[in-house]
Amino acid sequence: MKTLKTLVLVLVAGILLAGCTKEYIMPDVDTGLDMEMIDYDVRSGQWQLDDGYYFVTLDVPAITRQVVKYGNVQVSRCYPGSTADQDIWTPLPAMRVEVTEGSDGGDYFFTTYTDYEWFAGAVNIFVTTSDLYTEDRPGDMSFRVIITQ
Repeated sequence: MKTLKTLVLVLVAGILLAGCTKEYIMPDVDTGLDMEMIDYDVRSGQWQLDDGYYFVTLDVPAITRQVVKYGNVQVSRCYPGSTADQDIWTPLPAMRVEVTEGSDGGDYFFTTYTDYEWFAGAVNIFVTTSDLYTEDRPGDMSFRVIITQ
């Protein structure tokens, strides 16, 4: 009986220790990590309406099948500062609280959610308001697409 308890204890300890290992994959020293940043300006007229949200498709030929298989794509939105070096870059997805004046003169608060999806050759960016109000097209926006492989 004592042998069985010892055996069970050793097996449990082995399983717990095996579960705590981490595998770190480092880039090949010879090739390193390849990263590319591309900036896009989207004008208000480019946004397309689809079922309660607006979207735009960015043509990004740098997103190759190799990137889809082994890389990653991240997108950030720029909120302009008073000078170019004061621009604020916010990674997507992002939610912002906005305010608009209603026809009765009162202020109405809502959220705007901006997110994205990517695939070979393109990035889709979506803008959705919390009340799904679609009569006001999103304004001009700037985005940065960051591709790593």
